[in-house]
Amino acid sequence: MTYSYKAIIFDCDGVIVDTENISNNILKSMLSQYGLELDDETLHAKFTGFTNQENLANAEKLLGRALPENFDDDYRKQFHTIIEASLEPIHGVRTLLNKITTPIAMATNARRKEMNFKLDKIQLSERFATRFCVDDVENGKPAPDLYLKAAKALNVDPKDCLVIEDSIAGIMAGKAAGMRVLAFSETIDAKIQAAAGATECFNTMEELEGLLGL
Repeated sequence: MTYSYKAIIFDCDGVIVDTENISNNILKSMLSQYGLELDDETLHAKFTGFTNQENLANAEKLLGRALPENFDDDYRKQFHTIIEASLEPIHGVRTLLNKITTPIAMATNARRKEMNFKLDKIQLSERFATRFCVDDVENGKPAPDLYLKAAKALNVDPKDCLVIEDSIAGIMAGKAAGMRVLAFSETIDAKIQAAAGATECFNTMEELEGLLGL
């Protein structure tokens, strides 16, 4: 099926840049040191795509006790060390973006410094001149705030926007904003994404090109 749309709003992590596997592996390893073992289903359902603050709260709830005060700082240091050395765009993303002629924006649960660093690193800052991060809204994903803010900035009705997501939190946010969500299923099970509200799932950026009629 080919979808009609007037604008496309992209998530960042796991859709534009290959960071979610990196962050998930660090988080799993660090939490394991404190006795919390996460299987992939729990990781994707309760942690992937949520803010760091929400992830810490979820981890402490599952553990039944507080994590050390320096946990978040240690996580961020490990994450940045890796992405500074090896951050790459998702395969096929550059070709996809070069073919899109409608307005686009980015809406991410990352903080502004992290978002800008990633886009600068893969040289896509200019392509995503319209971009919003969790610092720009009162509520991050799964609330719809980020996607609604992006649609307003593009001057496009939410119902005419397509969202490109992968995480459960992001899919829920796009759906709550009244948008159709196409979900990248390379890492996360398409069944879980569909249950969260994804309109359709795809496995490659080439497949997404077809869905977008490019």
